Amino acid sequence: MSETSKTTINIPKDMKKELKKIAIDEDTSLSGLILKMIEEDLKNRKTE
Repeated sequence: MSETSKTTINIPKDMKKELKKIAIDEDTSLSGLILKMIEEDLKNRKTE
């Protein structure tokens, strides 16, 4: 990945809690998990 840019988003509390659990299960940070999800979505959109 190249340069990064910090951003803030609002996520419902219950969704954030669920994402944190997934991040723990995958031994990553919440930020790392969200980046992975975004990258996968962008990749899928390019192949559609």
